[in-house]
Amino acid sequence: MTAAPHRWADHPRSHRYRDLDHPADLWLEVRGDTLPDLAENALFALFDTLLDTESVEVEKMVEITVRGAGPAEALRSLLAEALFLFDSERFAAAGAVVRAEVRDAPGDTVLSAELWGRQVSPSDVGLKTEVKAVTHHRFRVTSEPGRGWTATVLFDV
Repeated sequence: MTAAPHRWADHPRSHRYRDLDHPADLWLEVRGDTLPDLAENALFALFDTLLDTESVEVEKMVEITVRGAGPAEALRSLLAEALFLFDSERFAAAGAVVRAEVRDAPGDTVLSAELWGRQVSPSDVGLKTEVKAVTHHRFRVTSEPGRGWTATVLFDV
């Protein structure tokens, strides 16, 4: 895939996701014109929750590919893998490019993401919120002709 780095700082947050009311965790509504747009915006929402993405320099690219029984399962897996990458290797993304493929098998969705960023230490960037998990609870992906894609995502914080 290898495309040019796409920095999230180039587009306003309000066009990508918004906070929803939740008493304990972080519940978000993410939007996108296409499934790849939705996945890119969901990755932005995750990293924007974790740290100041504008302070992350682009030094390398990391690829993540996941498969799910449908768009919702694939998107939740993609976010969980990105969170694992951040937790285990301290890789922080400043942008992403996502490709989606729906295979012939019923509900078989593949999302491939190129995350552009670098490894960070807590003193390198402005850490915001610790996300413990991307939950299954309230996770939903829908698409409507002419209105695009929407996901609701609940981060355990």
